[in-house]
Amino acid sequence: MESIVMNEQNTKFKEKVIARMRMREQDLTHCLACGTCTAGCPVREIDSKFNPRKIARMVLLGVESYFKENPEIPYSCNLCGLCQETCPYGLNIGDLCLALREQLVEDGIGPLPKHKIIEEEKEFVTSSAFTISLPDPDAAECTRVFFPGCNLAAYSPAMVMKVWDFLRAKLPGTGIILRCCGALSDELGLSSEFKEAQQALENEVHKLGATELITGCPDCYYHIKQCTPNYRLISLYEIMAEVGIPEVPKGNDQIFTLHDSCKTRWEKEIQDSVRKLLVSMGYQIEEMRYSRELTRCCGQGGLTVGLNPFRVFSIAKLRLGESHHDILTYCASCREGFASLKPSLHILDLMFNPDWEKDKPKPPNKTQVRRENQLLLKSLLAERATP
Repeated sequence: MESIVMNEQNTKFKEKVIARMRMREQDLTHCLACGTCTAGCPVREIDSKFNPRKIARMVLLGVESYFKENPEIPYSCNLCGLCQETCPYGLNIGDLCLALREQLVEDGIGPLPKHKIIEEEKEFVTSSAFTISLPDPDAAECTRVFFPGCNLAAYSPAMVMKVWDFLRAKLPGTGIILRCCGALSDELGLSSEFKEAQQALENEVHKLGATELITGCPDCYYHIKQCTPNYRLISLYEIMAEVGIPEVPKGNDQIFTLHDSCKTRWEKEIQDSVRKLLVSMGYQIEEMRYSRELTRCCGQGGLTVGLNPFRVFSIAKLRLGESHHDILTYCASCREGFASLKPSLHILDLMFNPDWEKDKPKPPNKTQVRRENQLLLKSLLAERATP
């Protein structure tokens, strides 16, 4: 264990980070330094320089210089939450890394230069070039809204339109809101911008007169739930498990390996709903060794790709080592993360993409294609707004 120079210790830094953790209902002072978080960390398996126990120790010792000299360390966490599930006290090093990211932003260090492409994406998905809010054009009032999220929009605008039409048919009065939930700001450490994005979303929900928001993205669901919104929040997959699915050919017991998004780690209702939908379509499920509350990250989490693309690739490869069949997930970001390594699908492909067999090996969309898809979706929705 390396020695710590006493004059490197900063009590104010320690107190500020611990206070940020307590705002997330986490008490870092309970840390036993047992190393359970480090032993089970997928990032640690790939990169020995990332040490969750050391991160906690350096904060508790007040060694602010460690993070100022190595700001990429807090930004290297996938924020997957597995450490919270395995820690004896339920401590989440991801929440600690978020607190440290916020501190780096306050100190003028974060976001880092390698986050430029993410900051550009953040600016776009909060701009009028992308955002739009529409009621159901065929209903007298809007009681709920579909919120597909930025990644599903970038994955397949045609799919988003089909899902919205399906929801409107099953649940008349379903509008749609296209904008960012604030996840990019939150994970960059821009806490004030995150709050602004959440408030802007809530304002749009209320403007439409809706009292329920249906999310198509696990990441959106997670971030919105954190802010305890003044409307009912529910996953698209829970809704579909209740109201049924489109008429689709039966799967004839074809087997898919199912990957749970880390943002649904403790969302049993969503996990169960996805499995119910797959069984109802006639598919079999291969459960990964680490699934549900023990699920592991696809590698895309935490906005780490700009810092170390090879590490992201390696984490995805590590996760796919648990699979023996084509991958199925219910997160567009996860699907894209796996797609360069193995045939992968989003569960919505099985319902709304008749060419899914052909599209299974399709590589992930490049940045330009993602932007074009997002712009196309905005255009398609704007056409619906035309009287």
